[in-house]
Amino acid sequence: FEAMTPGEFKEQGRNLAISYGIAPSPFGKCLLASTARGICHLSFVDDNMEESSCKRLQAAWPGALFSENNPHAAALAMEVFSPAPNKDKPFHLHLKGTNFQVNVWKALVAIPRGMAASYQDVARWIGNPLASRAVANAVAGNPVAWLIPCHRVIAKTGRFHNYRWGKTRKKALLAWESAHTHNA
Repeated sequence: FEAMTPGEFKEQGRNLAISYGIAPSPFGKCLLASTARGICHLSFVDDNMEESSCKRLQAAWPGALFSENNPHAAALAMEVFSPAPNKDKPFHLHLKGTNFQVNVWKALVAIPRGMAASYQDVARWIGNPLASRAVANAVAGNPVAWLIPCHRVIAKTGRFHNYRWGKTRKKALLAWESAHTHNA
């Protein structure tokens, strides 16, 4: 994935064209957004929350130029949630985050499908073993659910910790991944 440059981060997406839309997924509706450089947002949307979800997306990129394109989002969702991802055609991500967040997100991508790791594990992997709370904040700030698998992070006790879109959905994501791992 590609992180925004410090200048782009400071500009808050000024004049950046972002296409977005609501699409179905195996885990309920999702809001997908992309730029010419890649997917910049993927979140799950509960019933009657479409408008507030879109407003949160637009608030995250206050200088961007948004255009709604539900058919594009639906086509993208079909690729994103394919049980057997095409490893020859990876997704490009265009993300806005701090260096620390980007390092955490890279570590999350390295967790194998269907597996889980603790916040402490991730902190160790990025070379900062005492930063589990900061890792938790970076995990919570993940702008592209599923593609950066924040659902794979659990408490060191094995308990399913908080998840922005609910513990039930987190369990479903891990179970679906485990069931489809043999296809990957």
